[in-house]
Amino acid sequence: EVILKLASNPCFIAGDQVLPRISPNVSLGITEPDSDPLGEWFDSIAKLKREVPADVLTLPGHGDPFLNLHIRLDAMDREHRGRLDELEAFLDEPRRVVDCFGRLFRRAIGQEVLGMATGEAIAHLKRLEVEGRAVRETDGDGTWRWRAI
Repeated sequence: EVILKLASNPCFIAGDQVLPRISPNVSLGITEPDSDPLGEWFDSIAKLKREVPADVLTLPGHGDPFLNLHIRLDAMDREHRGRLDELEAFLDEPRRVVDCFGRLFRRAIGQEVLGMATGEAIAHLKRLEVEGRAVRETDGDGTWRWRAI
């Protein structure tokens, strides 16, 4: 079926921007601590929905090609917005980045993915800051902690 669609439909090479079963890692790195990568990613999803047809054959960087791009974009958008809501509720008291892993990820975070998990958690926390839903504070040890407003 995919080969037939390839012959009759345009293709969209998505790379890691849109993956068929998991969301891409959207991280805030130490080189740009004031950036808002999750907000930029939400904007990119909206742009893809405006500019790329829904029935395009999508070629991801990982996994199988798929159809129904807009359905996948909507699902990823909902997932991350839901994570933001859960995270905001969890910030009823000041929390460190690592304290938030259990709310954001559905699995244990080992050393092999600690950097990616930290970057993604900070991106979500930063997005809550940008939306005026949380504030970052620095404790006496210099550790960042976030709390809901």
